[in-house]
Amino acid sequence: MKTVRVNATNDPPAPIRVLICEDEEITAMHLLKALESAGYDVVGEASDGEEAIRLADETQPDFILMDINMPKVSGLIATQKITEKRPVPVIIVTAYSSDETVQAALDAGAAAYLVKPVTREQLLPAVRIAQARFAMLQEAQAEAGNLREAMESRKLIERAKGIVQQRLQLSEPDAFAHLQSLSRNKRKTLKDTAEDIIRADDAFRQEMGI
Repeated sequence: MKTVRVNATNDPPAPIRVLICEDEEITAMHLLKALESAGYDVVGEASDGEEAIRLADETQPDFILMDINMPKVSGLIATQKITEKRPVPVIIVTAYSSDETVQAALDAGAAAYLVKPVTREQLLPAVRIAQARFAMLQEAQAEAGNLREAMESRKLIERAKGIVQQRLQLSEPDAFAHLQSLSRNKRKTLKDTAEDIIRADDAFRQEMGI
């Protein structure tokens, strides 16, 4: 069964298209099988950063899996160049899980990251998270008007989303959907809604002495 994009027309829904950027053949094959078995359409495989940039432009995927250590051009630089030209959710695949590596990936434009070895059980939820985070950034950018302000807004929204996840025991995509619903109901921006939630949580923690 193909994993599909929502289609507002009467045409058959199109499968979600993926670009795999991974220089380790075994890892690339593992990712390919996991994605295809889940119904995704793998539209290309890149074995170095230069090829990743070229294929991203040629295939216009719905999201990208990007190894952080790619030949010729690093995965971080490739991600930055790709997302600057055309915003797209990118999941960084790395052998490192340090805070510095994670932050570097997010700063480059990645929406999520996975630590090798990647299992199918980790991969599929990560795709949902990446898509939710990407939607959040796009909405924040639309509200803010520029990427720098959007990145600042994203930090607040990420923090508020974490509070909602913890308080309501929701998944990350569902917590973001809850934030969107609150914003619509209160006719506020996501940033303003996030600030309200953070202030309320801070007040609660102070009151409880946490």
